[in-house]
Amino acid sequence: MLDQHGYVDNAHDHLVDERDTLRQRIAQHLDEADVVILSGGVSMGKADWVPGVLAELGVDVIFHKVSQRPGKPLWFGKGPREQVVFALPGNPVSTLVCCRHYVIPALASASARLPRLPEFASLAAEIVFEPELTCFQPVRLISNAAGQVLAMPVKTNTSGDFTALSATDGFVELAREESHFPAGSPVFLHRWYAS
Repeated sequence: MLDQHGYVDNAHDHLVDERDTLRQRIAQHLDEADVVILSGGVSMGKADWVPGVLAELGVDVIFHKVSQRPGKPLWFGKGPREQVVFALPGNPVSTLVCCRHYVIPALASASARLPRLPEFASLAAEIVFEPELTCFQPVRLISNAAGQVLAMPVKTNTSGDFTALSATDGFVELAREESHFPAGSPVFLHRWYAS
């Protein structure tokens, strides 16, 4: 996703869920980079070491957890040299949603790119979402004879269902204050990649 949005000066490192290894490698990345993006280890499980390791390394938490689904465990902070640290949830759907919704716009702002204009679509089918959370619903885009862009909801089987995303073009943002979104409702559209 970073490459496809034009952020090609990046490196990838796969780390095991072992506290000492995480501490050593994250410290190295903090020394080498202005922006560190982590995925996984930020929830409440026994092996979710990332928030504690970041605190030990002098990274101050700005916020941890966002009232949304998927992606609630999102963590954000700043390092001792003002490095920006995003710690995204580890489930693939959550990771992609948080990267597209938070990381990509932050990088665009930091690199003085013009902000993208808001994009809207009409829901092609009704969505009912009960929890009082902002819902980011993956969608496939279609159009009708009137030239409208329609967002067809694509069901995922939990936030670990990466394969379901292969048939999607992005996600729509559904306000947390509502629970019923009839077909035809205008919604914010976030494409995975710039068109």
